[in-house]
Amino acid sequence: MAFSQNNNSVEIRLCTAVNDAVRARNAVELASIVLLEPPFPPIYEELVQSLRNNYPQNANNSDSRLDQLVRKAVTETAEYQDEQGKPVQGWNAMVTFLVGWMTFLRDMDLDNLLHTYQGLKDLQERQANSALTHPIKGVLILPTIVNYARVFSRVALGLDKHPELIQHLLTSNDEGSRESLSEKAANVVRVAFTQCLNDRVGTQDKKLGIYKMANICLKILFQADKPESCETIFKNITNSSPPLHLYPKPEQVTYLYYLGRYHFANTNFYAAQLVLDHAYDLSSQRPQFIKQRRLILIYLIASNLILGRSPKQDIYALPEAQGLHAIFDPIAKAIKSGDLEKFRRITNTDLSDPSAGWLMKFRIFYQLGNYCEVLVWQSLFRTIYRLTGQEGGSTTNSAAVLDLNAVHVAFSYLEAQAKIKNGQFSEQGRGAGRRNFGHIFQDHASVSKSSYIDPDFAGVEGVEPYNHEVDLAEVECICATLITQGFVAGYISHQTQRLAISGARRPGGAVKNGFPAPYGVIKSKNSDNVLGWKKDAGGGTQGQVIRMSGAKAAGE
Repeated sequence: MAFSQNNNSVEIRLCTAVNDAVRARNAVELASIVLLEPPFPPIYEELVQSLRNNYPQNANNSDSRLDQLVRKAVTETAEYQDEQGKPVQGWNAMVTFLVGWMTFLRDMDLDNLLHTYQGLKDLQERQANSALTHPIKGVLILPTIVNYARVFSRVALGLDKHPELIQHLLTSNDEGSRESLSEKAANVVRVAFTQCLNDRVGTQDKKLGIYKMANICLKILFQADKPESCETIFKNITNSSPPLHLYPKPEQVTYLYYLGRYHFANTNFYAAQLVLDHAYDLSSQRPQFIKQRRLILIYLIASNLILGRSPKQDIYALPEAQGLHAIFDPIAKAIKSGDLEKFRRITNTDLSDPSAGWLMKFRIFYQLGNYCEVLVWQSLFRTIYRLTGQEGGSTTNSAAVLDLNAVHVAFSYLEAQAKIKNGQFSEQGRGAGRRNFGHIFQDHASVSKSSYIDPDFAGVEGVEPYNHEVDLAEVECICATLITQGFVAGYISHQTQRLAISGARRPGGAVKNGFPAPYGVIKSKNSDNVLGWKKDAGGGTQGQVIRMSGAKAAGE
């Protein structure tokens, strides 16, 4: 933005440019004038120097003189009458904002990140957000607020990485946990989000900023590892927002990504895959968006694995899926085959598997380990039934039966194998020419049993290392869990220690009907209505007219 060249002071030229933008209702032009972060054009260097000379920080009347200057030059902030002759309140908050913006530039110290944060917080919280509240002209500052919120969030996240600078700023909430600087920043940005969401005046143009502001808040909270703090945002959007599909696709994709991650973190994996799948479909396939598509795909694959759906192999050939085959395919194969040993090795909490660090980085390690285990159990039960089970069917009145003692043997063997530290050593005994006497007799004690005793109990008589071993009662509990969750159809006979499997007489037999596909089971228990995903105009927006066609997104 170039100010007009005349003999007026740079402050007057600035205010004149602002006044012209407000008169023209040009919000984007206004945002291009009130810049916030360097590098600045030369005219802004002149402005800063003039402010320091003519309106110095240490002068008591500097702010009041700037206030008078702004009111004189930016006449669009004065009270006026509308087309019907009704008075419209003045935009006094805009005057305060412009004064605050100029003093922020005057006092800015790029070497003092904490001072910059405090100045930005005041500018965003007390001045910019207040200017947004004007019922008619407030929407003009929305792109400016979006830009400021992005800068503010970057500074807050940067400071969170230097806790030694901000200890005195941290406060405790009602639960006793500390509220980080990032959370404080998100709360400041959330004020503007709420104002956009609750706009009930005129054409409701402020609603254009709902998802822009929400995405900035969500970015702050996720980078600060506070996904639980996002729930209020999603509930408010569900209750009061226009449908998501009315907004630009980039905003939709970003919002759905964070919404999917929120549901994933809250173990609502069915909702997560619905949201992430739509985000992936909407995301651009242009090369510059590969990173974004990759992030969505990582959580989408993880969600589907937990739901019992493995990705097709051609997915791994996509540019955004580079390297994901080595991470997810071993897990998918272990689930499908019921390979409990391999699954235990991949999800071992000692993080010894090569993929563990990567899974931890994306915060999906424990979800995969905890929630895919039941799918491995189902596959293992099904495999053992195929090998040892008694088939029922139309030619016999007996039900399909699986001896739980056979399951006990398989579980005990695989769990013991998984405890062997050296995975290659555990492979011995599988196949001709690879046997050793220890594994023939299932004697894994020398390589699988723990010898660890806590130093506090070392030497205490009777204290022995704990080594968990699967017994038949635990196998029955696992079987009951599968039945309760719907992954096995049947019932347990405790007297005979057998599992009676339903569906042997139906098409597909006991294998298909007794061990149903997990995704279908999970889907039947869930709804496609997802918290935070506003698909229609129901709820809090009924009866409202929201003019979105032809509107530019806030901040563009």
